[in-house]
Amino acid sequence: MDVRNWIVTDEGLFRSLSFSDFTALTRFLAELAPIADELNHHPDLRIRKAVVLDIWLITHDSGTITGKDKELASVINSVSASYGFSS
Repeated sequence: MDVRNWIVTDEGLFRSLSFSDFTALTRFLAELAPIADELNHHPDLRIRKAVVLDIWLITHDSGTITGKDKELASVINSVSASYGFSS
């Protein structure tokens, strides 16, 4: 599982993505949402300045970073690569 570009914090794995515009950010979320639903694991998100998406991944049941978080981080890296982000 590829978790490069993620930072380990007290709140879980963290990554921030800056999009070219709000439309690109919302397209990314629309692409990510069904994947998160399928995995039954959802990120904590915050949108700043309409183009910056902050993402945290933690397994709330255990309060720690688990394989589920690393799996979703890897998926997010793959999806974000199509938006020009390096993974």
